Amino acid sequence: MVISPTPGVGVRPYELFISSLIGCGGTLLKTILEKKRVHYEKLEMEADSIRNPSQANRIERITIKANIFSKDELILAQREKISSLVIKNCGMIQSVLPAIQVDVLITIIHDDGEQE
Repeated sequence: MVISPTPGVGVRPYELFISSLIGCGGTLLKTILEKKRVHYEKLEMEADSIRNPSQANRIERITIKANIFSKDELILAQREKISSLVIKNCGMIQSVLPAIQVDVLITIIHDDGEQE
């Protein structure tokens, strides 16, 4: 794997960092969904971040968005509980708290495109 700060030359350190949080959080989310018997067809994860250019472009906040494609329904309280479990039990996320605020937002997407 080539690691480079130059786009197109290799993977940027920032991308590796964010990928580790998404990978750990996504793996844990998958386990939680299986334990709660939430059936899903696909799980997509993405992240947004807020950086502070006046402090070495430091990452201050990361929002991980999980789109779960499922016929099952999860009310907001259930999605928030699962999000808190991911944050509480993901070693990578716990390693950056409280220096970086991390949020996990879960959206259920049904076959007809309707979102919860």
